[in-house]
Amino acid sequence: MYKLLLLCACLLLFLPGCGKDQSKQKAQSQNQQNAKPIDSQLQEQMKMYQEVKKSEYEQHQKTRKAEKDQLKKLQKTQEETLRREYQFEEKVRKGTNPFSTDKKQNQQQQQQKSSSSDQDKSKDNKNE
Repeated sequence: MYKLLLLCACLLLFLPGCGKDQSKQKAQSQNQQNAKPIDSQLQEQMKMYQEVKKSEYEQHQKTRKAEKDQLKKLQKTQEETLRREYQFEEKVRKGTNPFSTDKKQNQQQQQQKSSSSDQDKSKDNKNE
């Protein structure tokens, strides 16, 4: 009877131990088999990540280019505005009509010059 109990106790101790070795071997073989799909999944995820980063970079570049173009346009309009303001100030400084167009102003200046030169000539003739 003691032998039977001893035999049962030994079987209980050894059987679970044997199963662990086999389960470890099965787990290792499954890991090796699953390693390839995991690697391929990892590679796919890496490719997807790279594609996302590339598209984000391209989008950032497009936005940056658009902002540069807009800045150039704004600078041109600012230069034009400053040029107009400068011309206006020059007209005011010279005492001419700042709201007249350049053509009208040039004609008026030429008429004034010609009339003043005519007056100077007539004065010279009277003095002689």
